[in-house]
Parts: sequence; C-alpha cells; structure tokens
Amino acid sequence: MMQNPARHPSPQDAVTVVSWERKPGDNPVIRFVLFSILGMMVALTMMVFMTGLRNVGSVALFTVAFAGILTVPAVAARRTFMRRLTTRINDTIHEVTGSAHEDLSAKQLRHLARSGEALPLLVSGMPGLRLQVQRVLAVGDDAPERWRAVIMAVSPRNGIASFDRLLAATLSGQAQAPTNG
Repeated sequence: MMQNPARHPSPQDAVTVVSWERKPGDNPVIRFVLFSILGMMVALTMMVFMTGLRNVGSVALFTVAFAGILTVPAVAARRTFMRRLTTRINDTIHEVTGSAHEDLSAKQLRHLARSGEALPLLVSGMPGLRLQVQRVLAVGDDAPERWRAVIMAVSPRNGIASFDRLLAATLSGQAQAPTNG
C-alpha cells in the first residue's frame, strides 16, 4: 500500500484568510418552507371571507406566491454576501500568489465549503499553497454556523529551503509579485 508522500499541513502552517458567521435563519429554503406554512394559514383564513379562494388551486397559488415574495430578499442577500465573500477571498489569493489567474467563483466556493476539498494554488507557477474552506462547529444550539477560508502551506517533496521562504512570506502576509523585466 502506497502512502501519500506529501505531509498534511499542521495548524501552524495555516493562515486564516477570511472567517465569517452565518445565522441559521439565513437559509432561503428554510425561510420558504416557514413562509409557505404561514401563507397556508393566511389563505385558509381568507377563505372564510373570499369565495374565490375556496378551491385547492387558488390556495396553492396564493401559498407559493406569498412564500416566494417573502423569500426573494433572503435569496438576494445570500447571493450578495457570497459575491462579496468570494471577492475578499480572491483579493487575498491574488496578494499571496501574485497571480490574477486564480479566481474563484461563488459556485466553486460553495462547493469547497460543502465538500471540504482543498484547492491547490500556484505561487509563481510552483505548487505550495492550498485554499480550504472549513466548517467550525459552534457551541450551543442557537449559535450561528461558523466557517473559515484558510490558506495552508504544503511542503514540496524536495526544496525545503524554498518552502521555508514561501511559508515565511505567506505567514507574514507579504507575497512578492513577479517582476516584469
């Protein structure tokens, strides 16, 4: 059985790039379900006074429209939040790697958060860093969910001296852009 020759980064090799919290009520699917239940109760109450709502199709249409209208702001806020967060992470990736070609999309960020996979990053064309989005368990049932975007330094199989310089530059937060000359 072959073992992976690359070592896993220790916490001292990791730099937290961005951390954020999200409240449990921010999930648009949960909000839609809750507003659907509320919409159903409102429709049943309105059925007493309005004869046009006294069939199943009208109640279903009212319930979906009611929940949809009230859920749209949550969806828009979530998209805006993810775009801003992705922009912050991309800016940090550009600073650390010195390359503007390592852009991350909001869809890729959501995938990294769900799967826990690491995205390898190249520094001046050489591998050595990984971006990982981690879920940090929150204490308490009503606590917000916490997530972190972390850039980890990964030592190469050979060239430890250059890795040490890369790690020092990453930890100090000062990446050097390639010179044009």
